[in-house]
Amino acid sequence: MQIQLSTAKSEYTIDEAARLLGISSQELRSLLIRHVLDETEAIQNLPKMKFRPADLIMLSLMAAETPQS
Repeated sequence: MQIQLSTAKSEYTIDEAARLLGISSQELRSLLIRHVLDETEAIQNLPKMKFRPADLIMLSLMAAETPQS
């Protein structure tokens, strides 16, 4: 998967990140809860999370390995 990033942005919201990854915001939230955050952290931090280009690269690899429902 190749991600097209804007050179004018250094951070992306969860909705922007999901769009760039080609998945829904809910799928990205689920991916983060399964692999990165525990449920308590997710409830507290998901609404304010920002993603940098390096995060998107890592998440794209994780999303590619996760079966889509």
